[in-house]
Amino acid sequence: MKRLIVNSLGQIREADITFGDLTVFVGEQASGKSILLQLVKLILDVGDITQTLKKNGYDWHEKAVNFLSLYFGEGMEGIWDNATTKITVDDEDFDLDKVFSKKGRKKEERLFLIPAHRAMALKDGWPRTFTDYAIGDPYVVKQFSEHLRQLLETSLGSGKGDIFPQTGRMNKTLRDVIGESIFGGGKVKLDRSGLRKRIVLEVAGNQLPFMVWSTGQREFVPLLMGLYLLIPADGNRKKNNLKWVVIEEPEMGLHPKAISALLTVFLELMNRDYKVIVSTHSSQVLELIWSIQYLVKAGAKPTQLMEVLDLKSNYFSRPLSETVFKKKFRTYYFSRLEKIVNVKDISTLDAENPDEAVSDWGGLTAFSTRVSEVVSEAMWRADL
Repeated sequence: MKRLIVNSLGQIREADITFGDLTVFVGEQASGKSILLQLVKLILDVGDITQTLKKNGYDWHEKAVNFLSLYFGEGMEGIWDNATTKITVDDEDFDLDKVFSKKGRKKEERLFLIPAHRAMALKDGWPRTFTDYAIGDPYVVKQFSEHLRQLLETSLGSGKGDIFPQTGRMNKTLRDVIGESIFGGGKVKLDRSGLRKRIVLEVAGNQLPFMVWSTGQREFVPLLMGLYLLIPADGNRKKNNLKWVVIEEPEMGLHPKAISALLTVFLELMNRDYKVIVSTHSSQVLELIWSIQYLVKAGAKPTQLMEVLDLKSNYFSRPLSETVFKKKFRTYYFSRLEKIVNVKDISTLDAENPDEAVSDWGGLTAFSTRVSEVVSEAMWRADL
């Protein structure tokens, strides 16, 4: 899938998305970003989704409205109107009824989605099963939890070593920046002392249960385990048939220094040839893209990207920077006017563009720009 055109889906009136190696969605809450991300997964993985639902005992009785409720969540069945909704994928129409009429579709997941509600995936320090959720909870949250449960019940939770940091899982450069910025030198471990296994955070010899972690740590640990699935420990570059990665609001609860560590992770996923889509409210993500685009435009050396990310030059960071300089980036702003959303391409991130949607990066820099203007004027008047 290279291009996706959406008309009249939920609050989204119109969207024309051309995907890059890293595609970023920005916009206010309730502007349709999650809906569009779930739509991308539905298009790529509809066969896997329908089989997974059936395997877990769900039945939509061959009615599209029931399926929409099971997939997008309770109350969301009205976002798709057969009379007005039109989805075009690479010049071909995507129609739910036609999808359901196809038999024998191969079960093959191609997109891995890490949802914004990822902290819900852990209950008392252990991943919830698919069927532990309410029927009306979104499919992507259930499936993400199930992936984590399977990971912990097999390779990750079968040993006695640390869950993080763990030699052989992720490059040491990534482990170091994550360990320092998010866990403060602490370790994520598997506690097997009770009647049920659980994930704990060990700090200065004390084992802290899930609910006393910081908000950022509770949000990040499920994301970390998702990254373990995407970056295999067996030496393979990618996981099975997965080609796409979606990460919703990766910055939740994190300090800017920790967000910088995540930016390096995004680049590593791109380096492994995943197509990455990120939805965010953090200007740091766009600052990274802006810096890469302008470093390339200025004919800078890829090693200067390491300075942006505060990475030491080594066998990991040098080829990573060189590869990233060859990648393509796209940014889209979900512009909401009352109950209607139009999606605008702001990929240039040009601060001199007369269109404020572009120059203010979808509103992410609007406040800092206004503060600068007000303070500058106040200082100018004070000097008069």
